[in-house]
Amino acid sequence: MSILQNMTPSLLAGGVIFTGLALIPGAACNPRKPWWRNPGLSIDGFYAVLNALLAPYLSSAVVVVLALTLTLFLPTTQVIEILKGRGLFAGLPFLTQCALYLAISDFSLYWIHRGFHRKILWPFHAIHHASEEVDWTTGYRMHPINLMLGANLVPFLMLYLGIPLDVIILLAPLDTAVGYFVHSNLNWTLGPLKYVIATPVFHRWHHTRVNQGGGANFAPTFAIWDVLFGTFFMPAGELPAGYGIDDESFPSRFSSQLVYPFKALIRLIGFRKRLPPAGELTP
Repeated sequence: MSILQNMTPSLLAGGVIFTGLALIPGAACNPRKPWWRNPGLSIDGFYAVLNALLAPYLSSAVVVVLALTLTLFLPTTQVIEILKGRGLFAGLPFLTQCALYLAISDFSLYWIHRGFHRKILWPFHAIHHASEEVDWTTGYRMHPINLMLGANLVPFLMLYLGIPLDVIILLAPLDTAVGYFVHSNLNWTLGPLKYVIATPVFHRWHHTRVNQGGGANFAPTFAIWDVLFGTFFMPAGELPAGYGIDDESFPSRFSSQLVYPFKALIRLIGFRKRLPPAGELTP
């Protein structure tokens, strides 16, 4: 229960701050759609509790897999040194380590996020996009595998690079705050800063369907990555209105959603096995 108790302060803060901001006249991106009327709110809550309970096990799995992977390429003694936090950036000044953590972790998450929009990993990420109303609680709607290969993976990668645990712990609340901010029901674009910082409008376009902008805006915190790699999308003078995915067969029940990605992968693998060899395909 201590894990769930630790969630309470951030939940209360997020609820109060972003509810209050969205209630300011003219501030909401999608007026008359407060988060407490979201028909998918209970699903968001189930994912929040599940992922909080699984967090220690997911983190342990990531540590073991990364350590075993390192032993394939490096001597055991060097792997031990890395695990002790003596990696590439270990000797740098504290503020430099903070800046490197923010930049490299966000850059990594940008590409991981793009990877989850490809065919094999998409079923795991589709759960996050299935919500037809987006608000600060939507950030909790993540399949555990999606979390394990994204938000849980990157901090340990940074630890192996020599970023000390103190830096990671210090900046961890920022990740939560940014998640609330970009999912919040606000029409904020931040003017010219929209090309540098991810904003609510920037990320809400990402939650629209693919033909409307859902195939763009992958950066968690710094929109500059999308600008640099050609995936930035924020049409001037327009605001996103509809959200969700095109899969009409996507399950609405929480338990069914958890197994949905695995069923999708089985179908995909089975389909590939049934395909004839490349030389036998007709044009």
